[in-house]
Amino acid sequence: MAGARAAVIPVAAPPRTISVSLAASPSSSHPLRPVASSGVSCSQRRLPTAAAAAAARNHPPPSASHGAASRLYVSGLSFRTTEESLRNAFERFGQLTEVNLVMERVAKRPRGFAFLSYASEEESKNAMEGMQGKFLDGRVIFVEVARQRSEL
Repeated sequence: MAGARAAVIPVAAPPRTISVSLAASPSSSHPLRPVASSGVSCSQRRLPTAAAAAAARNHPPPSASHGAASRLYVSGLSFRTTEESLRNAFERFGQLTEVNLVMERVAKRPRGFAFLSYASEEESKNAMEGMQGKFLDGRVIFVEVARQRSEL
């Protein structure tokens, strides 16, 4: 056994551990969701996309002629919806002063929501009550009073 060598067995480093704290989040739909160090869940942290930036540029702030309650946010729209079909569906409730169907910049199709403005708050209230949950271009739409970005 004079010629036998001792075998060298490599020893692996201990595995690294990553700790993730699971906390119940009152605003999430899942009872246990990983929470980042800032206290905001990972799914809630989103960077602004180019399309969101374009929508912000195309979304003028309400002017003095538009009361805050006369501006409506319409969601759940089909990708086939056009400004003309929106105008046709909503103009029976009063005089529309603005129809802004927000479009995807690259795909050149609607993003699924729009902003409408009426001449008066009463007309916008009637439109909100009359179109909430109705079908437009094969989709159920939702209508609510538009809010300023700072309120979100």
